[in-house]
Amino acid sequence: MREKQVDIATGTSTIPASLYLPEHRTAAAVVLLGHGLGVDRHHEYNKLPARLLTERGCAVLIPELPLHGDRRGEEPADWQAVVDAWQAYWGGGGVEALAAEWRVTQRYARDRFPGCAIGYFGLSLGTQYGVAFLAGNDSIEAAVLGLFGSLPLPKTPVMNRYAPLVTCPVAFIKQTDDEIHPGPTVDHLFDSLGSKTKRMIEGIGRHAEVAGANIDAATRFLASYLGIP
Repeated sequence: MREKQVDIATGTSTIPASLYLPEHRTAAAVVLLGHGLGVDRHHEYNKLPARLLTERGCAVLIPELPLHGDRRGEEPADWQAVVDAWQAYWGGGGVEALAAEWRVTQRYARDRFPGCAIGYFGLSLGTQYGVAFLAGNDSIEAAVLGLFGSLPLPKTPVMNRYAPLVTCPVAFIKQTDDEIHPGPTVDHLFDSLGSKTKRMIEGIGRHAEVAGANIDAATRFLASYLGIP
């Protein structure tokens, strides 16, 4: 796959992003990929789904998150500082701000690849903000979510408010030994999604130990709903 560095204009600033393109073919669809907490858009964890999707003929667009990578600013002291900074951002208007950023990213993808179906892929933190972005968004054809959970209110009001408004087909990845999001919370979020078509892809292991075969199954699901056999 080929990578291009692009800037997505928001009107007041720009979002640095990586655009991965299929080799020797025109993109037949576009996937917006949301990266995880404490890493950046170039992180190795993004490479497998990006490679699988580009091999299937999709362009993959990965914007940099606020407080991450080129948008980080001061280097955090430790992991807890990363977590604390994100929680402060998320609780201080970040939900709405990030959903608006992703709508700008979606418009960029639509304008750059006119006529192409658009999907979303976001695990862990990519599901946290992905659910808010996907809620009520009928222009996203399908999504891959997972490695995130919710509990009855008031524990995670954002997830519980927006999950029923997600209606596109969803493949949802779960790890049986997830040390960050226990199984019942993951099941609750999956059950809360408003999608009529949703598939749980369950694997053995801890949070970051998702098998390549399960990533492959999720990207095949996504590609099928983007019109790619």
